[in-house]
Amino acid sequence: MLISCLLQQTHGHGMMLDPPGRSSRWRYDDSAPKNYDDNALYCGGFWKQTQNGNKCGLCGDDYSDALPRANELGGKYGQGVIVKSYYSSTLTALNVRITANHLGYFSMDLCNLDEFNGESDDCFAKYQLEFIDGNKRLYIGSTTGNIEAIVQFPKGVSCKHCVLRWTYTAGNNWGICENGNGALGCGAQETFRSCADISIVHSLRGMLEPAKQMAVELPVEVPEKV
Repeated sequence: MLISCLLQQTHGHGMMLDPPGRSSRWRYDDSAPKNYDDNALYCGGFWKQTQNGNKCGLCGDDYSDALPRANELGGKYGQGVIVKSYYSSTLTALNVRITANHLGYFSMDLCNLDEFNGESDDCFAKYQLEFIDGNKRLYIGSTTGNIEAIVQFPKGVSCKHCVLRWTYTAGNNWGICENGNGALGCGAQETFRSCADISIVHSLRGMLEPAKQMAVELPVEVPEKV
């Protein structure tokens, strides 16, 4: 019981706000279903994630939840509404809010639904986005609040419907590293995910047809579970 309570008290919180993740769309669109815990899509919690063999739902839900999971296409929040459009082959600024930092790093990947018949691990694995420094991981140190993450969209890729996924892998658990030594940040870590429905147009087409944008004004305060 004590271990369970400690796990509940020490987890981090974070969500993708620009573009808005599926559970955060209600902050900018009154027609969207509301999830007041949109900063807690952490695979059911670290304890449950461990019980599930360190597996997580594609978009942050408990892996053991019935399909379609709430934040996946066809689920309560996965309504497939395109929240933003981008130009291919460009550097693009995204925004994430971390309300409780647990070290670690961000990663971003892209599932092109025009190429794949639905969301899947294989779909997300095809396009692992690079950050402005050329790396596929953005280490955030102890930063909290709004974090700008500049990513490179793949060259030549366009889609009427893509799913942009943010993953935050925490780094404050002690575990065994690949070299056999124990260290902070090694082994299983708490994981957050958020998926946003977007489209990507070729840059040349964009000169003639501006990309659609949802007005995004970052909220000043974020409801947080106690």
